[in-house]
Amino acid sequence: MVWFFIMLVACQVFYYEDETTKDIEIAKVSQSYNTGISKAIDSSVRIDLYDDGFRDGHGSGNLFRIGSRHFIITAAHVVEGYDRVIVTEQNGNMVPAKVLWANLHSDVAILLPLNALRDTKPSSYVNNKNKDLDGKVLHFHGYPSEHDGLLIQGFVSSTSYSTIIMQSNAWFGASGSMVFDQAGRAVGIVHAITLELNPFYGGPEFIETIVVVNRVYDLQRKHILGILRNEDSKSRNPN
Repeated sequence: MVWFFIMLVACQVFYYEDETTKDIEIAKVSQSYNTGISKAIDSSVRIDLYDDGFRDGHGSGNLFRIGSRHFIITAAHVVEGYDRVIVTEQNGNMVPAKVLWANLHSDVAILLPLNALRDTKPSSYVNNKNKDLDGKVLHFHGYPSEHDGLLIQGFVSSTSYSTIIMQSNAWFGASGSMVFDQAGRAVGIVHAITLELNPFYGGPEFIETIVVVNRVYDLQRKHILGILRNEDSKSRNPN
């Protein structure tokens, strides 16, 4: 009984429920263990983009699940305008994906992998609804430039309902990465780095240490399930 109590103290239990699914997840908790880091790395994929048959760029994303349903969240601006989207796992395995839903205003998109991913571990989707995250340390894993994958830490400088300003680092290709808190909850999506005028020569200059994160505050499980069910309906009734 004592060992059972110690095990519970050393773990964090998440329970998610809606009208169709129930999920229970037990995560290890200690000063040296960060659930958000594990989820950021394990669920991370690269989003490769093709136009007229040629690879034209890439972004980042993360694999999530609700019950038995798997889907990928990335930034809407990453996939906008491309006729072919390929999800590349960290082991190099490539799977085609379909854009099911995209909102350019909030810069969020949901993709459906058209084949099973081999090694990527889906994270149970639950979002952080705290209004004030100032001072929190967050993490994301993405594919900036031509790197195979980088884990990046950030410090929240300011929070609003829709965005977070984070002292961190981001480069082109990291857009679409999901930012996780220490408990492994989805906070928001890497949206952009800031662009300022250099006071010395008057030209524009990217500030790569100030990262704008668009929150997924309103992206609820019920809404995502509705999108997935709508795709099921289209597949059953193609006409």
